Amino acid sequence: MLKKTVTLIIVVVLFSLIACRKAEEYVPELKNYLVIVNTLSETVSFYDLDKDTLYEDVITTGRTPNDLLILGTTGIIVNSGFQGIPALDVIDLSQMKLLSRKPLPTGSNPYSIAYMNGNFYVTLAANNMVYVLNQNFLPVDSFTVGKWPEGITAFNGKILVASTGFNIQDYTYGDGYLYVVTKTKAGFSKDSVKVGKNPQVVKIRDNKIWVCCTGDYAGNTGALYIINPSTLAIEDSIKVNFYPSDFEVFSNGTVLCTDFMNGIFRIRNNSLIDTVMIVYGASRIIKDGNTGLVSVFNASDSNYIFFVDPDSNIVYDPINAGLAKGVGPIGIFRE
Repeated sequence: MLKKTVTLIIVVVLFSLIACRKAEEYVPELKNYLVIVNTLSETVSFYDLDKDTLYEDVITTGRTPNDLLILGTTGIIVNSGFQGIPALDVIDLSQMKLLSRKPLPTGSNPYSIAYMNGNFYVTLAANNMVYVLNQNFLPVDSFTVGKWPEGITAFNGKILVASTGFNIQDYTYGDGYLYVVTKTKAGFSKDSVKVGKNPQVVKIRDNKIWVCCTGDYAGNTGALYIINPSTLAIEDSIKVNFYPSDFEVFSNGTVLCTDFMNGIFRIRNNSLIDTVMIVYGASRIIKDGNTGLVSVFNASDSNYIFFVDPDSNIVYDPINAGLAKGVGPIGIFRE
């Protein structure tokens, strides 16, 4: 009887070890990976940068995911809620798990998110406002900012908002503005800077405010504006003959831009424009060291993440992110 018991224990232990090994193979210890938000399939995929392995559709998002913010081990996805409920998805990136889904005002079309001093700031494009939530994602305040605000970021105690001027009634674009908002005891104080048509993205690069104006897709092409954060004076502007939807600035001053209809472009010395790649669906761009990573959206065929060297203008090591995913926001998570 003892012999049979020992044999049974050994078999159980061996089976447990095999099961654990298989589980580890299925759920790798991802500590250096690319977070890929798929806007059409409404999922999140993870790409292990060390193992060159894609894990598809690990998390299901809310309706129409549009933005990704990474804070430590937490990822926050803004779901615009087309034909559904607008919401924020809170994700444990280390465990690749959805922690919670926080609803936002119905019909508000939330677009982007920023974090500052314990609060989250979400642009509600259809409501012409920024929604303020505390660290528990409970609404605590709001303020208006022009017409159809989209891009948002925080810098030096201020919230910066790109107000596109979009009129949903006739699909035209009015004047575009950058709003600079400061919280005061009395509420919020606002300054504004008039920029070009359809400013969709605002970022801080080299301690300057960069605003990307996409243009109106009807002949008025885009521009990048460089603004002094202290004086709010426009120090420079770069006019381009395409419709930039996102951009990134690199250490030598080179700028990479995406144009959804036309591809990836490089700007040097604030004026020399090169075509990096002609491709439909060039969407978001992020920077990892001195490398650009570009997501390329496709509604029916393969989606890709391209690595771009801004110095050599070479695209290399494309990641196939899957069929008909509609890849959009991307981010790097390392632990």
